Amino acid sequence: MNILDIFLIGVALSMDAFALTIANSTTYKNSLNRKKEWAMPVTFALFQGVMPLIGYYIGSLFFGYVEGYIGYITAGIFFILTGKIVFDIIKDAKAEKSGGNEQDKKVHKFTVWILLIQAVATSIDALAVGVTLVSSTISIFIAIGIIAGVTFLLVTVALLIGKYLGVVLGKYATYVGAILLFALAVKNLVQAII
Repeated sequence: MNILDIFLIGVALSMDAFALTIANSTTYKNSLNRKKEWAMPVTFALFQGVMPLIGYYIGSLFFGYVEGYIGYITAGIFFILTGKIVFDIIKDAKAEKSGGNEQDKKVHKFTVWILLIQAVATSIDALAVGVTLVSSTISIFIAIGIIAGVTFLLVTVALLIGKYLGVVLGKYATYVGAILLFALAVKNLVQAII
């Protein structure tokens, strides 16, 4: 993996947080203050940085056993993550069709616990990506810095535009994340085969 790959991974990993920030900005608009708004980019970036580090150290324990298969493993993880995103898109579309609008009418409070649960949920993928970074020639600390930085920037953008663009862009952001992960999966699979 090179710096561009790490940057693209950062973009792909941050798409869920990007979409959630837009959703939070519209769903919780009545309970958000400046402190809660800026807690989103900081928290999402922190979790997107810490989880790959944990995955990296878990993966480094087993690297000697899987070194020859790391390209296939990486591709497999990215295919699984792409599948998860596609599954979530389908599930959300079905929920939307079945009339989930009743909850939208309620006033929702944005709490620290909601943010922490969202941060963990959106960074589980980053844990798996951390395992794949074991074979990278780039320092893990540079990689997690790039991933966390990209997440912070994209979530900040989502925060600033979320109030205006609504849920539609959030849905497209998730599609972009799935496309990027799928492209990285194909790239890694081709490199492993060749």
